[in-house]
Amino acid sequence: MSRIIVLMVAAMVTTATALAQVTAGQVEEKQDSITLSVSDTVALKDVEVVTMRQLVKTLDDRVSYNVQADPEARTSTVLDVLRRVPLVSVDGQDNVRVNGSSSFKIYKNGHPDPSLSSNPREVLRAMPASVIKRIEVITEPGARYDAEGATAILNIVTVEGVRIEGVNGTVSASINTFGSPNASAHVAARAGKFTLGATGFFQKQARRMFAGEDETWTTYKDTGATMYNLYRNEQPAWVYNLNLNASLEIDSLNLITASFGGYRYGLNIYGDSHIEYHDAAGQLITSYDNPFNVPQYGGMSWNGRADWEHRTSRKDEVLTASYMFSTTGQQEEQYDSLINLVNPPFDYTSYSKWGKERFIEHTWQLDYQLPLWSHHLLEVGGKYILRLNKSHNRINYDGVAELDTDTRFKHNMHVGAAYASWRYKVGDVTLRGGLRYEYSHFRASYPNGDGEAFGHDLHDVVPSASVHWQMTPFNSLRLSWATSLNRPGIQYLNPAVRRYTTTIEYGNPHLSSARNNMLSLNFQHTGNRLTFNIKPTLTITNNLIGSYRTSHDGIVYMTYSNDCRYLMAGVGGFLQWMITGKTTLVMNGEVAYKRYRNPSQDLTNSGWGGNLYAQLSQQLPWKLRATATCMWYEIGHDLRHVYGYSTIPNPTIMLGLSRSFLKDNRLTVRVNANSILRKYEVSKGYITQGDYVNQGVGHFNQRNVQLSVSYAFGSSNTRVKQTETTVENDDLVGGLRNGN
Repeated sequence: MSRIIVLMVAAMVTTATALAQVTAGQVEEKQDSITLSVSDTVALKDVEVVTMRQLVKTLDDRVSYNVQADPEARTSTVLDVLRRVPLVSVDGQDNVRVNGSSSFKIYKNGHPDPSLSSNPREVLRAMPASVIKRIEVITEPGARYDAEGATAILNIVTVEGVRIEGVNGTVSASINTFGSPNASAHVAARAGKFTLGATGFFQKQARRMFAGEDETWTTYKDTGATMYNLYRNEQPAWVYNLNLNASLEIDSLNLITASFGGYRYGLNIYGDSHIEYHDAAGQLITSYDNPFNVPQYGGMSWNGRADWEHRTSRKDEVLTASYMFSTTGQQEEQYDSLINLVNPPFDYTSYSKWGKERFIEHTWQLDYQLPLWSHHLLEVGGKYILRLNKSHNRINYDGVAELDTDTRFKHNMHVGAAYASWRYKVGDVTLRGGLRYEYSHFRASYPNGDGEAFGHDLHDVVPSASVHWQMTPFNSLRLSWATSLNRPGIQYLNPAVRRYTTTIEYGNPHLSSARNNMLSLNFQHTGNRLTFNIKPTLTITNNLIGSYRTSHDGIVYMTYSNDCRYLMAGVGGFLQWMITGKTTLVMNGEVAYKRYRNPSQDLTNSGWGGNLYAQLSQQLPWKLRATATCMWYEIGHDLRHVYGYSTIPNPTIMLGLSRSFLKDNRLTVRVNANSILRKYEVSKGYITQGDYVNQGVGHFNQRNVQLSVSYAFGSSNTRVKQTETTVENDDLVGGLRNGN
């Protein structure tokens, strides 16, 4: 990049000099001694060197997206920006996937943030992008990161680093035609060597914002019976977040940082369903209506951490000690009525559910970075994690007390880890290799005696390696191989039976960790007008934790197992093209072949699918900026398990218009028109194999107009400093922090 800047500056200087000489009539050609008089001066047009701010950068272990260079970020949320980040996709229901997988963790400033990982959709939907510096996609975590983690890490880096006296900040607000407001604020201040920053946001989701209707048709193979279900619901909700960050620079070699933050959210679900059963001949067996109300469904996640970073007089030698405490919880209360009964297969007319889960985690970590001889860097470290989990669930059936359940479950885990990572850089080539050992012990019990206690010990050794070649100042290539683990969470392990009218669910206490193997090649070209990134990836998992479904007499039984085999071969890509000086095209997408195989059920499911995001922006007169966006969430077949697939057959089109005002463009106003072609988005899901087949069609509100306003205040660039390494946890699936 520095060479490009030097060449651009040299070109501008040369051009300016030449123009000055031509204007003065002093251009001479030494060999031919050609002299131009003033009357012979040739009138040249102005020379304009146009370039674009680089959005994407490929490093030796990650892909980085520069949010501050994204002109849409000032009035966008982080979820909006994620649609443009390479290797990341966001579907129509705002579910995030990284490298085609929903098994990932979200970090903030290089350390895990449980308040993000446990409920990313609601939190990222409200978080302002204006306080984010960059988003890093780490698709092959090295030895320094927990092996018991997800297949990828999404690291959100807030603005930081520049520290001068003063106060600055940003406030923003938006509202759409659904009646959903969103407000956020960020402020930072510095006094001497102490810096403090605070970020907060609030969002209220109107009832009809995510109102929808689903129809499903199910055929049970054992009896030939069919079921029809019409489901409607509305989900008013709210979420608020608060984060505090502080740093104290004791001297040039010692830095102490601390943070506290988290979120709370709640929603009320109102809805009803109409269910009909018919026998194989089409005769009605039973039918009923099921109005329901979830007056309390909410959760919270709060965490605090402290880091001490000590540097020595030796360049790049750093010792970091960290501690993190986090707590996450979720509570649900639901009431169901059963009315208009025709030959009901049950003896009750209503039932209620209540459930609560709590998660507490303590983490201690030590990291040491030591430069050895020339071009070599060694990283070593250790970690201990104590996890305390518990859940309590009750189901009460009106008039049938013998069906009532009241289950308490505790699940505690101890994790110890040690790692060593080596980096060798010579010229334009960087080599990385690492090895991590992890030991985990967990024990589960039933305080009220509903089941027998059990425990398990696991030992894992996880290697990783990569090579990064900066081929030219414009082109880079990275080859990576990595392994990671997914340990089952409390939801997947808890064998407590959860009964519903058409399904019965329970966990499997005998689950073991799943091991993922990933091989990828990443090529990036960075130019003045064109930047693109291409990444083919191969992922293989031989003991994937997945759902295990069976059906008997019209009831679907679902649990979890390690029986599934998974293969994914795909290509992801990103493109940023400045077509003219005022027109820019950004594209992001992926296409992949997936195959799920479950030998125990003799089932295989495979197919192609992908997604696409494209945005064309145009600079207009009067400082106006227009955008046209196309989002195609699911192209082809989106496989997520061995039983079937889903698809969203049509793209969503959005139009936007923005303008900045005041000095330094401190005030920005933006209007977005979303889903201009259709009022409702349509999604389709299919269960094509197993004990039953199913087809579902869903409609949900999408068309709306949104007004956003953002204002930046202050005269300084005060940002809270961050340590280079800190606590990192990225692990569980099927628990409170499953990243889904």
